[in-house]
Amino acid sequence: MAKKDLNKIDLALEEAKKKVASLENERKLAEENLQKTIGKLYVQIQLKKDKTLSYETIQKTLKTELTELKNAEKEKRLAEKKEQNESHQMVKTDNFLS
Repeated sequence: MAKKDLNKIDLALEEAKKKVASLENERKLAEENLQKTIGKLYVQIQLKKDKTLSYETIQKTLKTELTELKNAEKEKRLAEKKEQNESHQMVKTDNFLS
């Protein structure tokens, strides 16, 4: 009896896992479609602001901006890590001197 219950539960779990995978895939597709829509709207806005822009110029500008943001984040993380290491060293030094 208990074995049948376990088998039922295992089957239900497998079905649930398949459903979750399906929903995750559906969400991914929805996100991709939303990103495309956002991209189209962004391009329309940029072209309204400056009719002389090309798609390549808009793309280059966005790539440059993204690179700058990534570099700023990286510098911030490195500075935080350095600060953390320095404070850790200070604690070690204080403990050693005590």
